[in-house]
Amino acid sequence: MKLFDKNYEELYVGADVEVPTPTSEDNWNFEFQGTVVKLEIIDGYIVVEDMDGDCFAVEAERVEIL
Repeated sequence: MKLFDKNYEELYVGADVEVPTPTSEDNWNFEFQGTVVKLEIIDGYIVVEDMDGDCFAVEAERVEIL
């Protein structure tokens, strides 16, 4: 199984992505750019590392590959 971004581009470890403005359920505070460090195929999440080295789980279809 593969995971895709909001434009239906295939996601992969090492991809640079734009993470959207958070909703009330998200644990990040603002839109940011980061790098995919892990794909959670079963759950449909990816783990994105920001420029500070912090990691966040994000639904794959919410991000956009840069």
